Amino acid sequence: PMRALHFIHRFHRPENPDGRTMVLLHGTGGNETDLMPLAARLAPGATLLGVRGRSTEEGINRWFRRYDATTYDQADIRAEAEAFAAFVADASRAYGLDPARTTILGYSNGANLLGAALQLYPDAMRPALLIRGIQVLEEPPELAPGALAGQRVLMLNGTRDPFSGMALALEKALRQGGADLDSQMVPAVHELAAADLELASAWLSAAPVA
Repeated sequence: PMRALHFIHRFHRPENPDGRTMVLLHGTGGNETDLMPLAARLAPGATLLGVRGRSTEEGINRWFRRYDATTYDQADIRAEAEAFAAFVADASRAYGLDPARTTILGYSNGANLLGAALQLYPDAMRPALLIRGIQVLEEPPELAPGALAGQRVLMLNGTRDPFSGMALALEKALRQGGADLDSQMVPAVHELAAADLELASAWLSAAPVA
């Protein structure tokens, strides 16, 4: 059964769930189901919670407003990061999910919101997989050295992605907070590639058993 939470979402529990959960944040123009096929390949036994961003741009779903391709509404980012952090906690309670076995996967605009949430609400986030994520906070918080201690994060960016240079600031901020960060470049542009599936699968498989 669906729960009345403050983000539109899709909840899917597989026939033989293994206790893991993946929370999914789509890219620009996507929706709550976009990443479910990818997640099902990465973790066939995981329960999937696909979430839809609440911002729209000429009818296109996004996670926060932007002024142009690289200039973003900072107040909106912070408000939506706060709302998403609360959603993760609410959804865990509503659906009986195990926070210790939950991973959050964001792609493109979803990865950008996830990266901001990791910095703004480090205690509320879970192990995170950011595909094509960049730093969108103009004034990121000064994370204490241990704020993200023990937090596993995988960043995957494309060697031919014109936005990949903007990922370095996010990588630096997460390392400063003490995250267990694995950042890799894949031979790709901004779109998803076969290498993303391969590297993400290996990263998930290496996770310690809760």
